[in-house]
Amino acid sequence: MPDLYDMHTHTNRSFDAEASLAAQCRRAAELGLAGFAVTDHCDVNVQSLACSRTTLAAGGADIRRMQEEAPFSLLQGIELGEPLEDLPYAEEMLALLPYDYVLGSIHNSPGKPDFYYLDCREIDLDWMLRPYFEELIKLAEWGQIDAIAHMTYPIRYITGKYNRKVDLSPYFDLIDQLFRTMIEKGIALEVNSSGLRQGLNAPMPDGRFLRRYFALGGRKIVLGSDAHTTRDLAAGIPETMALCREIGFTAALTFRRRKAIEYKL
Repeated sequence: MPDLYDMHTHTNRSFDAEASLAAQCRRAAELGLAGFAVTDHCDVNVQSLACSRTTLAAGGADIRRMQEEAPFSLLQGIELGEPLEDLPYAEEMLALLPYDYVLGSIHNSPGKPDFYYLDCREIDLDWMLRPYFEELIKLAEWGQIDAIAHMTYPIRYITGKYNRKVDLSPYFDLIDQLFRTMIEKGIALEVNSSGLRQGLNAPMPDGRFLRRYFALGGRKIVLGSDAHTTRDLAAGIPETMALCREIGFTAALTFRRRKAIEYKL
């Protein structure tokens, strides 16, 4: 049986999560995980809500204490959201802790609300999606991250929540540009299994985009559940691994002190 890593998890140090670090560690031991990364939110565009220096520092201290006794690889990570909206602050947060792993994410089009807060039934999708993918390209060009999270995040709400079908073909050129930039910069693509439990019946991105990334030469992937509860830790990762193997991926990545480490799928 291959090793199982979950590279995208949250504790109650994140504003929208309920699981304590101790509870996540107990669950990881029950599941026999080889390791998991704590990637609590640091959303730069809503600093007062989701990116407190004090909260991040306290979470880092918790992780360092637990690392001494954990029977698996417990990694200090961060989900750095919307860093381009305040680069000095983002860079300050990157210098705050000795991270093993930095996961970059975008949850909104610049100047617009998080897709989580939008009623996506009637909005002009191009008004939201084109700048979203353009911002992902800029994030990859910035390059100060190890992986990009849930590349098709808007679909979690447009389709998963509101059951509205989306034609992403107008954005294929942008997605190709994103993939090529990531490959050039050595940034991994996260395959986020949360779509399997959020109405999409597929990870984010789904198989068609994983195949395109592979066809362009992309081989660096990380697997994450985006768990905000103990129930969801590593949920869907075995199924996601199977999909990646079917496409042709033979390895995924974990990280230590920002250095990639391959493990077999």
